[in-house]
Amino acid sequence: MKHPVQRLQSELHYIADLLDQGSLFSFTAKERESVRDEAANLSQELASIESSFLTTGLVGGTGVGKSTLMNALAGAEIASTSHRRPHTDRVLIYRHAEANPLPSLPSTDIAWKEIVHKSDAIQQILLCDLPDFDSLMGEHREHVLQFMEHLDVLIWVTSPEKYADGRFYEFLRTVPKAKQNFYFLLNKVDLLFHGETLETGYKQMEQVARSFLEHIRENGIDEPILYALSAQEAFHSDQVAPWNQFPAFRQQLSQQRDVKQVTAIKAANLDVEIQRLLSFFEKEVLNLKSFERILEDSEKELGKQRSSWVQAGQEAIDLWLGKYIRQQILSSKSDPSRLVGPGYGLALLVLEWKKRFKREQKAPSDLSSFVPPDECALSFQSRLEWLEDRLNHRTLRKNLPQSFRERLQETLGVGEGLKHLKERFSHIVALRVAEPSLPSLRSFKVLQFLTYLLLVAFFLLAVGGETAWRAVLEDPGVASTIRLFLSWVYTLFSTKGLAALGSFALLNIFIACRFYARYRKLSRRGAEKILESLKVELVKVWEEKLDGILEDLNQFKAEIRSQVSAISSLKEKK
Repeated sequence: MKHPVQRLQSELHYIADLLDQGSLFSFTAKERESVRDEAANLSQELASIESSFLTTGLVGGTGVGKSTLMNALAGAEIASTSHRRPHTDRVLIYRHAEANPLPSLPSTDIAWKEIVHKSDAIQQILLCDLPDFDSLMGEHREHVLQFMEHLDVLIWVTSPEKYADGRFYEFLRTVPKAKQNFYFLLNKVDLLFHGETLETGYKQMEQVARSFLEHIRENGIDEPILYALSAQEAFHSDQVAPWNQFPAFRQQLSQQRDVKQVTAIKAANLDVEIQRLLSFFEKEVLNLKSFERILEDSEKELGKQRSSWVQAGQEAIDLWLGKYIRQQILSSKSDPSRLVGPGYGLALLVLEWKKRFKREQKAPSDLSSFVPPDECALSFQSRLEWLEDRLNHRTLRKNLPQSFRERLQETLGVGEGLKHLKERFSHIVALRVAEPSLPSLRSFKVLQFLTYLLLVAFFLLAVGGETAWRAVLEDPGVASTIRLFLSWVYTLFSTKGLAALGSFALLNIFIACRFYARYRKLSRRGAEKILESLKVELVKVWEEKLDGILEDLNQFKAEIRSQVSAISSLKEKK
């Protein structure tokens, strides 16, 4: 069972943490600030409050009369020889039978035993008889020191025979406790009066007390509270001697107990106030659970419609690529550099003709030219907006606060999401357009060179004439070469030569057209491959967007569940 004040403080800290997280949708900024201020004020009031028990620890050496002192405080024999410890490190805790249950002890390794009594004189005082300090060693001493940190009051008991024991003060210096909560008892003072006159007894008691106080001050306690008493006399006699300060000590302890009782009442009142604060979170839990169901239903609905959304995206991408991007890719791939000779010239003429007569625009170079047009982007936008409107409508129907819809808009981010989707589309298209559609086609170029070279050879053979070529072959030399050249010139300016030249030109045009047609076919095939792979890649981006929305909704739902669990656990601790 957790200490009530500690529990209240823990609850207030938890409330403050929840408010600081900024994930409470049912609270306006003004309400959140108001609850935070009230929690802070209650936390300050609780700062000095502890339990209704006055948890008192008795520390002393062997034979100083701790058991007799407890019996005198109780007015009955609650401590007896039967309570002797089997181990030197065990704490004996004396609690009234009708008192509140014992608070949870601190998490130390100390062994303890509870002894229940019926003495009403110390009903609200929890007496903890600590092991004799002069019997503690090593690990046992450390455990007892840890236990002493959680006591309200420490009563240091000694006697005229043992007050000068150095081990007493060495142990006093090691105790990690506020010194203002220490009381020092010089027990068995009656020994100083036995066989002595009252005046002599007083002098001896004053001398021993003064020496005891000096030892205490030398060990770091400037203003010690000391009582000289005889617990034995107080326990066995209704009237105590005037020198016996036991009644004063008991009254001091009772005052401490009364203070604890008052603080316990205050703690109970503050508990009511904290309960009122916690009631603010009940509405938040109900709203969160309702919102979680909305998200879960929307997530399932979107999961069922995912295939139709993907299909709609494919259709929009097909329209965009076929109507806008296909021609741009074909134009960007019309590079005539892989054609040679007449084929290259024919390709340049065709490009120029298209520019002049078809007024074909140049392929765009900036990314903005590859952004999906509105008629295509509308298909993506309408579905994202439909999901957002659907969630907002359900949120409004459940009468949830505006903050839920604001968080939805932030999570879905339709505007930013569509913008990011367009940017990814345009970036992918621009990169694919910039890629080469065909390889270098070296074999295709070699074939063109050989074809045109062979055609030139046939043309030269035809216009040179059989006689001139035979002379060169039979008698190669300058004269035969000159006669061959003159034969070319003569033939070219003759009817036969003009016919040969025309045939040569027509053959070049025919072959150029064939090579150009072949190249166009290869270019279109490459462009179609690019369009097909581009379509696959763009559809994948659209699918990733849908999966991202589902993941965002699922993560948002998990956050809400965590928040509900956190608030519910706070209520369950009550």
